[in-house]
Amino acid sequence: SDRGGTVSLVCCRTTAGPVAVAAHSNWAPLGAGRFLEMVGNGYFSSRVPLMRCVKRWICQFGIAGDPEVDRPYKGNLLKDDPQWLPGGPDNRSRNGVKRFARGYLAYAGSGQNSRSNQFIVALEGSGPLGGGSPWEVPWGEVVGQDSYATLDRIYTGYGENGPPQGLLHREGASPKVKEKWPKLDYITSCTKLDETSNEPSRKR
Repeated sequence: SDRGGTVSLVCCRTTAGPVAVAAHSNWAPLGAGRFLEMVGNGYFSSRVPLMRCVKRWICQFGIAGDPEVDRPYKGNLLKDDPQWLPGGPDNRSRNGVKRFARGYLAYAGSGQNSRSNQFIVALEGSGPLGGGSPWEVPWGEVVGQDSYATLDRIYTGYGENGPPQGLLHREGASPKVKEKWPKLDYITSCTKLDETSNEPSRKR
């Protein structure tokens, strides 16, 4: 649910179909701001691999398809936004609704203040996500039926065995990556459409 603030609508194209993202400044101002800055810089037009997509869980992405585009984010870390989801194991699910909803977007991370340019999107609702890790603060959500249909089409067959991060940092979306992981999906562009204030969250 939205609690005032700015909502920015971003339309992304992927090899699996279109994805619309509502970035909520009041959910996580630093996290939403970094994503919108990347969108404004044309970052996602570098062909960003959906590198770690695990069926019925998450898809991780964010390393640029071009190492030159990726490089400015090496060590360029964000402070954590305050977690607004209810913490602890008792809040994993309420009335059958998982804490970290399907289509929520957060950062991947590895400790406090570790967020940079890698993201996760929930392919299904998850109880454990958002329950303690400081980087798992949702800053946006996927919106619209077409977007959810795309989430269902993203290739998850490689699971945890997609391209290693080190390889992607070195080579980006290289011919070697394409040859070894031919079914991997990619984000090919993201464009900010509009910005509205105090708009209620769009219904899923």
